[in-house]
Formats: sequence, structure tokens, C-alpha cells
Amino acid sequence: MGARRHRRVVTFLVYTLLTLYLAFVLFPLAWLLLSSFKTRHDALALPPRIFFTPTWEAWEKVFTAGILQPFGNSLFVAATNIVVALVLAVPAAYALARLRGSLKDNLSFWVLSTRMAPAFGVVVPVYMLMRLLGLLDTRLAVTLAHLAFNLPFAIWLLMRYFEDVPVELEEAAMVDGATRWGALRHAVLPPSLPMVVAVAILIFVFSWNEFILAFILTSFEARTVPALVASLAGTMSFDWPLICAVSAGAMAPAFVLVFIVQRHITRGLTLGALQ
Repeated sequence: MGARRHRRVVTFLVYTLLTLYLAFVLFPLAWLLLSSFKTRHDALALPPRIFFTPTWEAWEKVFTAGILQPFGNSLFVAATNIVVALVLAVPAAYALARLRGSLKDNLSFWVLSTRMAPAFGVVVPVYMLMRLLGLLDTRLAVTLAHLAFNLPFAIWLLMRYFEDVPVELEEAAMVDGATRWGALRHAVLPPSLPMVVAVAILIFVFSWNEFILAFILTSFEARTVPALVASLAGTMSFDWPLICAVSAGAMAPAFVLVFIVQRHITRGLTLGALQ
């Protein structure tokens, strides 16, 4: 009887803590979404108004004031980074995973060190390089800048995963007549698909949310969503409902994508950690 009561108390405490944590996490998101349906007067009212008359004014601006273009730019940059990074990272990670000796250690350290460099530390030389190439305020500039961070990140994660894929799978495929590329495609990639999907989602989230490089390298035509949100902050006043509407819209694609493939993300990262 005592043990059962103890389990009930523990269960109650666990659910209480989880509920409080969930409320702590969801409250800012709920407030952001509600504020996007307020007028500027209601959004700035003190004390905050919980009950108000909803309006679609901010969302109408999102769809009619040319604000959708940065969403398209962000989607293009993120999608391009996923495709290019994975196409280059998969064979590079596989090659590193099968190397032995000091060469592998040196190359692995170089790959990891390039990803560890903060964006603030490289933003000035990247800006000067893009200006020299005439790529400022273009999607290509942001894509290349993000790829410089996403590619080593993808190589590192996939390399660590490929190291634990049994070599016997490749040997069996090559005995059946497969080339090295065929062994990678038919023997290594299928069991690694959850990890590849997880890496793709992490690349998307980074490119979609990255601010400093996109803000410095663009001005108007190639501006991404994070740079758009920063530009909506005026010098004298803030259109809080519009900022909230854009922010809510910016979070939606990442939430939807992660929700759809969350099983692959969890499986891929968990298998990578266990292996």
C-alpha cells in the first residue's frame, strides 16, 4: 500500500513539473500569436489586455505588403543548403569514416574546427569576399555563407554515424559486384536514412533561423525572415502586431517540418548517440 501511494505521489509530482514546464515554454508562443491579432493600441496597453477584439490587420500586411518575399528567400536558402550539403557531405563523411591513421584525425579536426568558428568572427571577411565577388544582397551570398557552416556540421555528424556501420555490409555488396559507390548507396545509406533525415532537419533549422550573416549580406532583395523581423523595428516606434505576425509565420514551417519527421529525427539522433 505504501509503495503504491509513493508511486502515485511521484507520478503526480512528475506530471505537475511537466505541466509547469510546458506552460513556461508555451506561454510566450501563445502570447506572440495572440498579439498578432491585436491592434497596436491593444498590444502596447498597460496592463496587458487579455480580452480584446481580434483583428486581421497585421496578417493582411504580411500577405499584401511584399513581406512574403523574405519567406521565399529563406525557403530557397534552406532547401538549397539541405541538397548541396547532403550531396557533398555523404561521400565526404563516408571517406573520412573509412580512413585510418593521422590523416583521418587531422581532417576530422579541421572539419570540426571550421564549424566551431562563430558567425561574428567571420562576418567581416565573408562580407568583404561577397562584395569583391559582387554577390551582396543575393540569395547566392547567403546560401554560400550558410553552407560554410552547414557542410562541416553535416560531415561531422554523418562521419561519426558511418563509423559504426558494419564494414561487412559493404564487403558483401562488393562481393556481389557492387562498386564502392554502389556499396555506399545500397549498403550504407539505407540503414543511415534516419540520421540523414535528422541532419537535413538540423540544416534547415539553422538556415531558416540564422540572423547575423543574412542581416549583413542582404539589404532588400535577398533579405531572409530573421533579417525582415529586425528591419521591422523602427527608430521611433514598433509595429508589435506585425512583428508578432511575421514571427509566428516564421516559426510555422520549422514546427510543421519537425512534427512531420520527428520520428526520424529522434531515431537518427538516438542511434547516433548510442552507437
